[in-house]
Amino acid sequence: MVRILPRDVLRGRPTTATTDVDEAHQKIAELFCGHELAPRTRKSAVDMKLRSLHRGDVGIEFLDYGADVRIEPEGLQDFHLVQIPLAGHASMQVGDVSVDSGPRMATVPPIDRPFSMSWDNGSPHLIVYVRRTALERVALSLNGGAEPQGGLGYGMDLTTAAGRAFLRSVVELHDDLVSKPQAAAPVFVQGLLADSMMSRLLMAMEPPADPVARDGESESRLVRECRELLERHAFEELTVPDIAECLGVSVRTLQTALRAETGASPSELLRSIRLDRARDMLLESDPREQTVTAIAELCGFTHQGRFSALYLQTFGELPSESLRR
Repeated sequence: MVRILPRDVLRGRPTTATTDVDEAHQKIAELFCGHELAPRTRKSAVDMKLRSLHRGDVGIEFLDYGADVRIEPEGLQDFHLVQIPLAGHASMQVGDVSVDSGPRMATVPPIDRPFSMSWDNGSPHLIVYVRRTALERVALSLNGGAEPQGGLGYGMDLTTAAGRAFLRSVVELHDDLVSKPQAAAPVFVQGLLADSMMSRLLMAMEPPADPVARDGESESRLVRECRELLERHAFEELTVPDIAECLGVSVRTLQTALRAETGASPSELLRSIRLDRARDMLLESDPREQTVTAIAELCGFTHQGRFSALYLQTFGELPSESLRR
């Protein structure tokens, strides 16, 4: 297996260094995407070192936080990453799937669903950046156009023949990126190096064994636990931050997961559960003993007109009609 030393990654390129968490957060957000960054220990500082070099649709980064950190990205969407710890240990969580990574196993974050990462202190990463449209173009030539995200898993075994070939292609691309202009490959060859690396990436990945993917009935653990929480506390005063805190995730992670799987926001899902509860109570109640207003209030609806409109829109009849059945 190709051995890559941290000191050799983008050697000679400018290094961004900081011990301030907020500054580290800002630098990484500018380079990749919005995210939440937090040390996992009482130590509130990091010792981040960052080097980055992009050319066209591809790029290579060296990133070492110098601390135990947790990272929750907002979503990649426009690009893919292959994250290779050059030492130490890191992990990535995607729904029910957890991938432990180290020098022999890289992580490949999804671009279409939320995920979170934990990096241990002493785990400097080489990160390969690939623009999504470029990978789709290479996939079209390689296998007739299957969507890359449909075939990518979340981990890449770098000890397999395909994994080793990918690493070699990364080293070739890296060495050309850092070479002096007069020694760099011709533009045509530069494109071939990038395309070769992307082809090797696709060939090294296996389709994900993905409990997060939906079969029409199953749901990720996060969404399932969210439903159960809302069912138990449907009549209480709940805010989205309250829900996220109870589930141990950020508000953005919760919102992204629910939107991807149910098409609804946390507030909309709670409202749907409350409407279902209200309908059950209306159908089971005696109109001589119960009123629409009382049931609406019991189910968390304080505005009678708004409740009636939502109920009619959802069930095709007024609450009073359901009560009289």
